[in-house]
Amino acid sequence: MDIPSAGRWILLTFAAIQLVHAVWALRPALRSRPGERVDPWLEFADPAVGVPVALALAFGNLTAFLVGMAVLGPILAAQLVRSFAARRKNPTSA
Repeated sequence: MDIPSAGRWILLTFAAIQLVHAVWALRPALRSRPGERVDPWLEFADPAVGVPVALALAFGNLTAFLVGMAVLGPILAAQLVRSFAARRKNPTSA
């Protein structure tokens, strides 16, 4: 993969932002109570796994990108399923 220089800098900036977000999400994940453990850890895992994915894409490492996406895919799917389940439990009145 040939990533242009501007695109590489954008991806590196995106990875740095995700790293900061992962650090911020770690404290609520560590302090979560037994009944609420999944959502905070998913909120942490999303940017934490996104950092190596963005770095692999920035440096053109296709193998690391595909491995990262294989890990990130189930995390995003779990977040999606949990958000749909939360909406189903608490329907809004329209």
